[in-house]
Amino acid sequence: MARVNVFLPDELLEEINEEAKEQGTNRSALIQTALEKYIGAKRQRREEKRKKMQEASHKIDALAKKLGKWDPQATIREFRDTNLKGDS
Repeated sequence: MARVNVFLPDELLEEINEEAKEQGTNRSALIQTALEKYIGAKRQRREEKRKKMQEASHKIDALAKKLGKWDPQATIREFRDTNLKGDS
């Protein structure tokens, strides 16, 4: 196991010491557990975000298949030209 030196504000260190004492553990174990939970939660959120993006991509692909081939430039030009005529 590696040893790491970390600078912490005095107030935070006091809170860590109090929490470790309350849990009946030492501060190294408390910090290690806290970091494991933090990293695990970050990974889980990242995985959830990845899954949501993948689901959205599948929905977009399904919509594109349903719509079939179309020319987006022509649609944009038609919309733009129609709105410009209405502004005159």
